[in-house]
Amino acid sequence: MRQIVTGVDGAGRSCVVREIVDPPVESVVRTHTIFETPGVIFDTAGHPAPARPPGHSPWVDLHVDVGLARWIIVQWPPGLTASMHHTDTVDFDACLSGTIELILDDGPHRLDAGDCAVVTGVDHAWQAGPDGCTMAVLLVGTPPPS
Repeated sequence: MRQIVTGVDGAGRSCVVREIVDPPVESVVRTHTIFETPGVIFDTAGHPAPARPPGHSPWVDLHVDVGLARWIIVQWPPGLTASMHHTDTVDFDACLSGTIELILDDGPHRLDAGDCAVVTGVDHAWQAGPDGCTMAVLLVGTPPPS
């Protein structure tokens, strides 16, 4: 299982800030904390997650209000591309079947079935693999940058 968390580097470019590769272990139940909000669940303004960093690509409104969580299944046809964009959400993406590339400013990051990524509102794009991809995605609405 591969887990990646996105962020920005010193130049403000989207990138992977943490990656964990954990091979499966037979006959042992294991849990993995992939991401948690810092400190407390809600900040002093009642927001469940920090604001995203400023983006450079077009902003896409996913209509997820601050504090709202939406869990969706996304089915990507083979080869479909979503161009570079950023959102006011933290997206918890789990690849259920097929493959997909998460494209950040630091390059493409392939996700296979069982892999997951946390996209923290940074600039990103998607490219579905040759067999398409099915993903489970939990979107959490965050405030825009100040």
